Amino acid sequence: MNTVASYLERVEDEPPTPNGAAIPAMQHPHATPDPSMPGDRHPSPPLATIPVLLLLGFAVVSIIAILLTTARHFDDGEAQRTTQRVTRMVAGSQAFLGLVLRDYAGWDAAVTHVVEKLDTVWADENIGVYLSGGYRLSISMVVDRGGQVIYGVEDGKRMSPSRMRDIGLPETMRRMIDHTVAALPGTTEVATGVVHMGDALYLTGVADIRPGLGGPSRDDGVVLIFMQKLDRVAVARILDPLLLDNIDIVTQPVALDERARLPLAAFGSAPGEPPIGWIGWRAPRPAQDFLAGIYWVLALVIMVLFVLTAHLLSRAQRAALREAGMNEALLQLSGRYRGLIDALPDMVCLMSEGRVSLINAAGLSMLGLDSSNAAQVVGRPFLDLVAEDDRLIFHRAMQVRGRPGIDWVALRLGGRGGEPVPVELAVVPVLGEPLGEMTLVARDRRPELARRETLRAAETRAAVADRAKGQFLANISHELRTPLNAIIGFSEILRDELLGPLGVPQYKEYAIDIHEGGLHLLRLVNDLLDIARMDAGALELRESWVEVAPLIERCERLLRQKAAERGVPVRLDISPPGLRVLVDEMRLKQIVVNLLGNAIRFSGSGQVVVIAVRLDGPTGDMLIDVADHGIGMNVEAMRIALEPFAQVEGGHNRRQPGAGLGLPLAKGYAEAHGGGLTMQSTPAVGTTVTVRLPAGRVAEAPKRA
Repeated sequence: MNTVASYLERVEDEPPTPNGAAIPAMQHPHATPDPSMPGDRHPSPPLATIPVLLLLGFAVVSIIAILLTTARHFDDGEAQRTTQRVTRMVAGSQAFLGLVLRDYAGWDAAVTHVVEKLDTVWADENIGVYLSGGYRLSISMVVDRGGQVIYGVEDGKRMSPSRMRDIGLPETMRRMIDHTVAALPGTTEVATGVVHMGDALYLTGVADIRPGLGGPSRDDGVVLIFMQKLDRVAVARILDPLLLDNIDIVTQPVALDERARLPLAAFGSAPGEPPIGWIGWRAPRPAQDFLAGIYWVLALVIMVLFVLTAHLLSRAQRAALREAGMNEALLQLSGRYRGLIDALPDMVCLMSEGRVSLINAAGLSMLGLDSSNAAQVVGRPFLDLVAEDDRLIFHRAMQVRGRPGIDWVALRLGGRGGEPVPVELAVVPVLGEPLGEMTLVARDRRPELARRETLRAAETRAAVADRAKGQFLANISHELRTPLNAIIGFSEILRDELLGPLGVPQYKEYAIDIHEGGLHLLRLVNDLLDIARMDAGALELRESWVEVAPLIERCERLLRQKAAERGVPVRLDISPPGLRVLVDEMRLKQIVVNLLGNAIRFSGSGQVVVIAVRLDGPTGDMLIDVADHGIGMNVEAMRIALEPFAQVEGGHNRRQPGAGLGLPLAKGYAEAHGGGLTMQSTPAVGTTVTVRLPAGRVAEAPKRA
């Protein structure tokens, strides 16, 4: 279009002929003037223009109508989806409050320190002031069966006795208390919902405090109540991921102009009962807002389109009467070439006899100039644009021109202010032109050099961070092992009553729990230390020749009770017998225990787990296969499972217990022995994990004569 417009401007500026018609600057030599050409340089538009404009107007109106209709339908759907998202976000906050409440109401310590005897100091530290800050609770209360508040914290401060006496529980909260108290014996059932108390709305959870193992409701029991105030700030925080505007919450049915509303029903309210509040927000209208934001652009484009169409149609018809087709084609071709060259991001320079005869916009920009300063470059020797230290490189590039292919050389051009610009330069002769004409193409290397520098800096930071992580894990692991060893040692003394009887049987049970927990933490710390050593490449192995079959059998015996509890049969298949391997026995045992434990954990009752030991025929490597027929995994889940501290979502949408170090440790130990670990798994079919130890570490039993 720029070429056409420039051509029309040239026609307007051409000198008129005696009869008023314009003559093209490069008219065809055999062209003759058209006797039908009118003398007026601006004749009225021909009649053919009017139908074209009407058709164009109808098309524009149709497009606008389609855009508006589509935008309205799209915005309606977006509003519905937003309402669904708001509903899910509010329900998620309510569910999260219920989960937190269930954990504290089903805590055995809560029964001891709240139900049996109210310990306000314990309550402050565990369900009072602590939770107010940790979970943004506005109010947390303990209420007896008569509905009287016996302990409460409001806005991070313990309630006074007068305040607790003055609190009147609304009917909705009493229904929630009756619901949780009437729950069947077992785990505490939580009642959650929105409650209107005073002049505010609260996201409330109520749960009867019962032991962790469950049990019936006690006549002298109490209920635990958590309340989060639903004001504008709280609702905006809940809905923050949705990026909504004008979020508000009201308790009266006032008009919310141009806003969507989500009614909030009270817990246990009857069907048809009016809501106790509404969450309101501005209904998103992305499509209509977008169209409204660019309507002036559309109007301007339409106006320009109509004017330009009428103008071009009129001028094209007048220009068609002139015999300047060849000149127009040449002008268009020249404009296209110039536009193509200017659109290139690299410098393109035409050099004749060593001097610049043409340079594109990118080349001028590379030299720190704009198109208005092209005269400062055109006509100068290109050598003047090269940095003095790199002119010898330019001379060599000129000497090798004409070879097959394109040779790129690195040099610097003199930019504005004397700062050199690093480029890659190629010299290409112009075919069919006099000798001495050639094209220079230069690529700006500054972005590439900046990217390389950024990449080097990022790699350096990553290496430093990786070393810091490994050092931190090693240091913290060593720091934790000292107190853990003390805990384990003292708990053994208490457990075995080495210094005399404890007197109360529960103390010995607690000592056993402390000892087992300390051993578990020590194993976890050792695993963390091994992970850090693996990352640092400093894992040491205490190698010895180990009989494979007895080791596998010992691992199976360790997990036999766990397998029996889950109803999972374990089968061993070791062939050939008498295999020995040169390994760190403790770490090979941990590999087998981790893999077998995972297989049992993710298998259902009656699903067989098989441990097979075999030799790989082509390589002589020893392979240990642990196969199950459990829930299985997809490719992404297997990738996550092999990462430290990562866990894959288990069956029934429940995360399995553990720190997520079993498979990464097994893989690291196998690789430390020069082998590896691979997985094959199919969802709902099962998983097979294979540990490979190199043939150099394997020795078979001598064959009998």
